Amino acid sequence: MRIEGIHLAATGAYIPPRVSTREAVERGWYEQELVDSCGWRSIAVADGTPAPDMAVAAARQAFERSGLGREDIDLLVHTCAYHQGPDGWSAPHYILRGTLNTPIPALTVDQGCNGFLAGIETATQYLLAAPGRTGALVTSADNFGAPSVDRWHAHRDAVLADAGTAVVLSKRHGWARLRSVESVSLPEFEVLNRGHEPLFPPALTVGKQLDMNEHLEAMIEELGPQASRIVQDYGAAGGKLVEQLTAEAGIAVSDLTAVLHLGAGTTAFLESHLQPMGLDAALGDVPYFREVGHAGACDIGLQLNHLAEDGLLSVGDHLLMLSSGPGIMITAAVVEVVAPPALGPAEGERTDTATGSTSGATPGAGSTATPGAGTTATQGTGTTATQGTGIAAARATGTGTDRGAAW
Repeated sequence: MRIEGIHLAATGAYIPPRVSTREAVERGWYEQELVDSCGWRSIAVADGTPAPDMAVAAARQAFERSGLGREDIDLLVHTCAYHQGPDGWSAPHYILRGTLNTPIPALTVDQGCNGFLAGIETATQYLLAAPGRTGALVTSADNFGAPSVDRWHAHRDAVLADAGTAVVLSKRHGWARLRSVESVSLPEFEVLNRGHEPLFPPALTVGKQLDMNEHLEAMIEELGPQASRIVQDYGAAGGKLVEQLTAEAGIAVSDLTAVLHLGAGTTAFLESHLQPMGLDAALGDVPYFREVGHAGACDIGLQLNHLAEDGLLSVGDHLLMLSSGPGIMITAAVVEVVAPPALGPAEGERTDTATGSTSGATPGAGSTATPGAGTTATQGTGTTATQGTGIAAARATGTGTDRGAAW
């Protein structure tokens, strides 16, 4: 769908301290063979910081950077890939209370790793449905440190990371224009995320561990020879979607400056997802995610914030945001950069979440944020780059993108 009048006003991110895969091997959590084959170098681990608190920290940063007032935000959408807190409780209203504290609607979009983009599409449609609506806050957060998850082995190609991220959409102004957004589903492959598990009682209520590897095996068993179609059908559906959205944005696929994707720890893994859609993996950013991990619903928002915060965007850049989640559902969007990203009024130092050192400019409200109910932790991506160097220049010099993940 072609979009007119919706802007990205600001982004925010919360990345907790990282654990190196070397340490994980030494502690017996992970295997050296997986380090070598999957590419991960470090993983963001939040310990006991709840996912909604990380969303609050990211949302506060994005909102402050946006320059908008509370009255300018008409909707809050929260997205996640895993459980957020008590049963029967509303995480988006907790986030709303900890940020805007206004009587606007707040809801969850439950689309797994595709959640952030599905949330952007939902918020966009909500804003376009009524002329008087002017802005929306979209958040995502996950903490995979629950006893029901072995983050190091739940996915054969990924290590699950913790993070929070946010974006403010606005009809008033922004540093980028949302040119097009759309989703497509492949319901014949829904078993990929169901596995052999009974639908009732829910797995978590009987103490079952999250095991996405078993889900894949179950799909192969249930679909038999037809399971091999997933690569072809996924690529064809995604490729058609990309062609549609770039055309609606008034550009060719070859005009794309970068592809924002779910985390991949190796170029080969990223190629396996992008090449069937006719996309060059060189447009992605494996090095960024390699130092973060696969952060569930947060990956697209983290990469977007990284490009904005580290000065890797230039006016005229066209970004393709692309993700997929349970269903299978694929969502994509094209964004055009029209001004330098808004990074907020604060100047000074910010804390590197990986090392605890300080460098560069303070992101948003400062080098530390108090997520939600009061746990203090560091915000931002923790590295700095010269503003305006651009994505292409960063790739050519090897600077500004030394991080990565899998999905």
